[in-house]
Amino acid sequence: MRIKKNMVAGILLTLVLAVVAKLLAPFLPKLGAEALAMLAGIVLGNTVFANQRWGAGVKWAEKYPIEIGIALLGLNVTLQNMESLGWSGVIFILLQMTLTILFVMWIGGRVFKVSSQSAMMMGAGNAVCGSSAIASVAPAVGATDDQRRTTVATVSLAGVVLLFVLPVIGPAILPNNMMVSALIGGTVQSVGQVSGTASLVGGSVVTFAPIFKMLRVIMLSVVVIFMAKHASKLSAQTTTASATKNKFSIPWFVIVFIIFMLFNSFVTLPHVLTNSAQEITSFFGVVNLAGIGLNLKWSTIKSSGAKFMGYGLVTIIFQVVVALALIYVLMG
Repeated sequence: MRIKKNMVAGILLTLVLAVVAKLLAPFLPKLGAEALAMLAGIVLGNTVFANQRWGAGVKWAEKYPIEIGIALLGLNVTLQNMESLGWSGVIFILLQMTLTILFVMWIGGRVFKVSSQSAMMMGAGNAVCGSSAIASVAPAVGATDDQRRTTVATVSLAGVVLLFVLPVIGPAILPNNMMVSALIGGTVQSVGQVSGTASLVGGSVVTFAPIFKMLRVIMLSVVVIFMAKHASKLSAQTTTASATKNKFSIPWFVIVFIIFMLFNSFVTLPHVLTNSAQEITSFFGVVNLAGIGLNLKWSTIKSSGAKFMGYGLVTIIFQVVVALALIYVLMG
């Protein structure tokens, strides 16, 4: 995590891009700061800032701040979040996440022929919380930087599609705001995108959609543990030496997330602390996507772009269809 002299320029570039994206987000609410940062990063990283001198710092900014953000996210979720959803809401989220992970991992290997690491990150990113989940799962499953960047780009762009589509089809298909909240909170990837999508619908959806989303975030540690064990199992099936090298471990920031969440569940924390943690998490999420955009080169997009975009499209169609079916069965 140490910052070297050759990293300073790239770190500053990534931070400036993230700040600009945050400032522009109110003027482009349908995209949000996360999507703006990533899209601008892809364009700038392949044109104006394509020089290698930016690389080391951008890579640092892409990796480390989001780990702190994930840890701090525990200060904004509690076990009590589940109570306001009722058993039907909790069961909906658990089934939605489980079916998403199993389906995404299955079609990733069988249909789209992506690596097991990419399939696991796609499953976690879509089921839990986008880039934050992918950042948590990546070290646990031994993913490469290119695998992680391509997966984050795919999941984030899919989230932008949902942001445009769900505010239209949700109120048109579902009879009440709680159901619309479940649809948005149960399918949209990042926390910021959930809030942005809910705000386009308005009413009580703005309150309840993030609560459904928070339940998915609470399950982050469970998903990381599952993915790490699954990766170890796959490794063991390949070679015994590989299995020894890739022993199951939980990233430090996931452990801190769990500790903070449990503490926040039983102790009332000052609003200034929780609000500050939320702002820091949000900003570091934008920094992460700005760095990913700057590091994601056209060659990487070209080599796996069409395949991953198709993978992402099939995934979100599955998520929305299954979510609608579960909502009608459990909450209708």
